[in-house]
Amino acid sequence: MIRIQSSLSALSRSIGVISLASLPTLALAFEDASVDFHGYARSGIGRSAEGGDQACFKAAGAPAKYRLGNECETYTELKLGAELADDNDTSFRLETNIAYKVFQNNDWEMPGTGNNYFGNNEFALREVNLQARNIFKALPGSMLWVGKRFYQRHDVHMNDWYYWDVSGPGAGIQDIDVGIGKFDVAWLRNTPNVGYYENDTPASLKTEEVETDIVDLRLKDIALMDNLSLELGIDYGKGNPPDKANYKKFVDQDGWMLTGELTLAILGGFNKFALQYANDAMTGPGVGSTGRFMNTSDWYKSNKMYRILDHGSFSLTDRLDIMYVAAWTQVEYDKKAQNLDSSLPSKRTWMTAGVRPIWKWSELTSTAFELGWDKVENAYYSSTNIAGQNHFDSQLVKFTVAQQFHPKFGAFVRPVIRVFATFADWKAIDNPLCKTNDTTRKECSAAGLEYFDTGTSAEQIMRTFGKDASGWTYGVQFEAWW
Repeated sequence: MIRIQSSLSALSRSIGVISLASLPTLALAFEDASVDFHGYARSGIGRSAEGGDQACFKAAGAPAKYRLGNECETYTELKLGAELADDNDTSFRLETNIAYKVFQNNDWEMPGTGNNYFGNNEFALREVNLQARNIFKALPGSMLWVGKRFYQRHDVHMNDWYYWDVSGPGAGIQDIDVGIGKFDVAWLRNTPNVGYYENDTPASLKTEEVETDIVDLRLKDIALMDNLSLELGIDYGKGNPPDKANYKKFVDQDGWMLTGELTLAILGGFNKFALQYANDAMTGPGVGSTGRFMNTSDWYKSNKMYRILDHGSFSLTDRLDIMYVAAWTQVEYDKKAQNLDSSLPSKRTWMTAGVRPIWKWSELTSTAFELGWDKVENAYYSSTNIAGQNHFDSQLVKFTVAQQFHPKFGAFVRPVIRVFATFADWKAIDNPLCKTNDTTRKECSAAGLEYFDTGTSAEQIMRTFGKDASGWTYGVQFEAWW
């Protein structure tokens, strides 16, 4: 707990617009405010065994990658929160979150800078919201909130995949007791860049930023048995461009997403089994992106998404913890979408499965192994270097061994320092162009990987691995949350 105590002179220097008469009151408020500090951070150093910087491996078209020994960036989230008022069971809490991502290349890495291979370092205000609890007498225990917020995100930790995430600016009421469980309602917004053909021809391609509103309804904490609970969710999203905009009719589509998730408490851990269905705009542009990643273009009307997912973590013995995931996602594209966008097949499927056993040597040290497999049917590679390449299947197998050091043993115990080695084998399958000359084979080797958001570029893969479709990396990393 950090206690902030500000003097009048410091306040007068930093907040020049406030009158001197108000400073004593403000100083007293700051002295009484208890600010808590939470966050997340990871960083390290790595190298490819064939020389060059560490490469990170993600199958082309896949929305996620297996994380252990496979993260190439420095990333941190710094959260400050404060109880601004707490009286008669009524409280008002402010939460903030600032995130920063750099590609750990240099000592001094400024936001907005980077290089041609990795893109720019990024700085973002992820959260700033106010939460008021017990302000409605008819709804005891409920919370009214407003602002930017990570909103009840559901994710798989092993591959950092958020399969139910509508986070963004919004407002809502949470934890309404309805007897069988708790009910939440929220209105959230994101503004994606939406593409469309103004005249139904590729030459008329345009993009617009479209405000997209999402209404999220959830019924959670439904106890089916002592160790089994159910959560149900309905999300409705719609593009809301200005009424007078000449592009309105192309980008104001809507869509629905339905989610059901069973959570079983087992062996000191949990198992989550989820089913999801989405249509139209809520299918998003890919096999993993739903919720806040919407596309309200007319292209996505009549598309459908189906998902089956199971993941969890448990302690098999007092020396062995296991994390795991298996999932299948398929998006079916409408004929009109295919006619408008040649990168879209009739359907695109992503299958993934992974396991991470962790063996305890002592409370201070353990060894973790992670094996992950991804396959994307009808992936798409947009490089113009491989003329005529369109859809293909991509597949990646990744294995990591990591020696870990931590304050105590546990799959979710942090902080942790890891010394790791990672092997990956990737393929661009069933593409005849990949069987021609060495130059094209090098490009096809790179095509088997997804470069965006991995810290790895196509150029780097071709420089480091050539026409090979497998390789090793190694390094040291820390990860912490608090």
